Amino acid sequence: MKEGMSMSSVVRKMLMLLLPVIALAFTGCAGMEFAPKRAVWYYPPEFPAADRAIAKARVDGKDKECPKEFAAAAKMRDDAYDVYLSCKTQEGIDMAKKAIAMAGELCPKPPVPTPCPACDQPKPTPEKATEKEVAVIRIVNFDFDKYNIKAVFKPELDMAAEIIKKYPNPSITIDGYCDNKGSYKYNMRLSIRRAEAAKAALVKNGINGSSIRTVGHSYDDPIADNKTDAGRAKNRRAEIHIIGK
Repeated sequence: MKEGMSMSSVVRKMLMLLLPVIALAFTGCAGMEFAPKRAVWYYPPEFPAADRAIAKARVDGKDKECPKEFAAAAKMRDDAYDVYLSCKTQEGIDMAKKAIAMAGELCPKPPVPTPCPACDQPKPTPEKATEKEVAVIRIVNFDFDKYNIKAVFKPELDMAAEIIKKYPNPSITIDGYCDNKGSYKYNMRLSIRRAEAAKAALVKNGINGSSIRTVGHSYDDPIADNKTDAGRAKNRRAEIHIIGK
């Protein structure tokens, strides 16, 4: 009888030890998500969310459309697990959040341009250079998808303004160019804006705006190879043609 009671006591003790484990298996950890990985059953929800974000990006073909950026997002997710499992909880969670953001921003589409009625007009034929052309000033290296002129090119604009002022009735043509990233129509608008930005800088330097004509060329007439970053940087330019009369 005593032996039976002893066995019952052992069974009860074993059940008391197992009940928390069984309850954990059914209810999970508070604030955690059941996501077995690397011999751990439960993780903060940011980690399985990062897994889902990477998986969705792969299904959407982002791993092929922009493989370098996709690999960076996947590595951030993997590093987040490593950091978390090394007991750096918050740092790992922050990295998992960053991986989610990186996966959501993969392969961004070109920005929608603002309306520009003048940009849809037929491309004018540039004037042919003649013996009266006295100078060609090239402003090179606009940033990608930008048309603001960097301060480093101010000396070229100042020089162009000084040359123009030497002629009583000069005729100035400013040609804007782009690299070959994006559509022809979008780059046409951008190239016109680049030419207009150079015109505004000359007007600010005291040049009569009515003597300046602006022309956009989209990605026509490159001066460097559009297959390289360095070549595309050179093609993102504006040229000031000064005709003395």
